[in-house]
Amino acid sequence: MTESAETSGDGYATLSAIHGIIDERSHSFLGMSNKHTLEKLGEKWTANMRKNHENKMWKKHGSLFDACAGMSSNKAFIGVGAGPSLKKNIGVLKYIHDTDGTKPWHLRNFLICVSNHHFKPLLEMGIVPDFVTLVDASDVVYNQLCVNIPHHGQSTTLIAPFHASPRVLKKWAKQGRAIKFFTASAESMRTPFKEITGIDAERHFLHSGGNVLNTMWMYSAKIMGACVFICMGNDLSFPVKANKKEQEDGYYADGDYSTNAKVTGTGRDEAACEKKWLAFSIKKRNIFVQGQNEFEIIGKDIVGTSHTLWVYKTWMEEAMVLMTKLSPKLGLHYYNCTEGGILGVMSKSTESSDMKTDDNWFMMDDVCHRWHTTTLEHAASQYLQAKAKVREEKSGGIIYDRSPQLCTT
Repeated sequence: MTESAETSGDGYATLSAIHGIIDERSHSFLGMSNKHTLEKLGEKWTANMRKNHENKMWKKHGSLFDACAGMSSNKAFIGVGAGPSLKKNIGVLKYIHDTDGTKPWHLRNFLICVSNHHFKPLLEMGIVPDFVTLVDASDVVYNQLCVNIPHHGQSTTLIAPFHASPRVLKKWAKQGRAIKFFTASAESMRTPFKEITGIDAERHFLHSGGNVLNTMWMYSAKIMGACVFICMGNDLSFPVKANKKEQEDGYYADGDYSTNAKVTGTGRDEAACEKKWLAFSIKKRNIFVQGQNEFEIIGKDIVGTSHTLWVYKTWMEEAMVLMTKLSPKLGLHYYNCTEGGILGVMSKSTESSDMKTDDNWFMMDDVCHRWHTTTLEHAASQYLQAKAKVREEKSGGIIYDRSPQLCTT
């Protein structure tokens, strides 16, 4: 990970790689947002770390860096969010789980990780993720992770920051389930971590990018060694409806907005629709041309978003551009299989008059050759085919890949 990507929010003038792709105002907003979050929550997070240390959480469960190094090497990492478009490709995820997830670990091609919000819904569908990731440090996630978890979900490991809610972590651990920790990247968090635990935070900190899916991408590449990250359910937006209640109902795939609401949740209330943006959709072509993308990506609807979601979007787009242009040897590929939303939907200008013209809009795919907007089915099939080709080249002859080919077009 390059220093520029890690310190996103500073020094726009020195980051020529993102000029013309990421707006300077959006870039600057990243740094301001991060500073505001730390000022607002830093004291609470430090108190949580102190309580978790008293509960011997780190000693009992240990570091993500120590336990999971290289775990996703030679496997594609599938990160599952809870955005409304998740419903479009959940059937393919179930197929991948049922065919690949039952294999011995060394034969598996995919690793599945879900956000805390959609952990129980996946289990209800019979999909048991390898990991569930948490970045929220409040108690509002308690029901999602600790209440009425079916027996077949007991084997899923929780990945969380050490400043996460002590109540949530203690209950999760009491049920006999594993946790792997990382620490926050800000100096204002690393210093108290070392003072509280006596452990050097330099070996265990992770830049999280603000939300669950960005955090997954970071540790999948930095720690687990995944070169292919497949993201789904990361809309970072919601359909604009006639009234606020309908927008809340459409914010998550499962319709449960309680953890974001003012009274029952964090109060962030992203569905208040502070911003609007163009969303994309994927249209299947009738004829598949060998060697070409079989899908047409089109701008479709104007959707609602928020300043918070905008930070997540910009951070991921900027990080991927920097990684591609400044560290090409890393060879990371990001497959956005959300099939909707605003991630990767870019504009040349944000002036009102320009945003109404078609030629103002472009996709991240057009400027970053390691960013791919497609379907989960297509991404998984591409990965399996590429993996078979590498095996053939290494063996020096023709081999037969018995991995399931998902693409049915």
